[in-house]
Amino acid sequence: MMAAFPPELMLDARTAVRVICGAFFLPHTIAKLRNIERASGLFYKVGLRPPGFFVILTAFLEVTAAFGLISGLYPRLAAVIGAGILVVAAYAIARVHTLMWRWQHPGIEYMLFWATICLCAGFLP
Repeated sequence: MMAAFPPELMLDARTAVRVICGAFFLPHTIAKLRNIERASGLFYKVGLRPPGFFVILTAFLEVTAAFGLISGLYPRLAAVIGAGILVVAAYAIARVHTLMWRWQHPGIEYMLFWATICLCAGFLP
């Protein structure tokens, strides 16, 4: 039976997870940049001032994390940046909406899971 792809084009599971962790930042960053005023409002509520600066800084860091995780260039640094962004986002959600676990309420579960997977993908051999 022939494989769908030649073996040299196949990604191992660790690489696939690392790439996916990075790729997931991109739609979030695009949405943030398309709605800078709305994002600035959340950053203001959390106490990050000036909020517009922090929106742009966060978008820059998200793109940096995405690039590093997707390309494999400095994946450990990219994983730490990505996890840091996600932990701060979890803090922000908890501060604005009170501390809840499940993301539907809104809670911090998804962000902490994603942060953990970013670190695993960036640091596991």
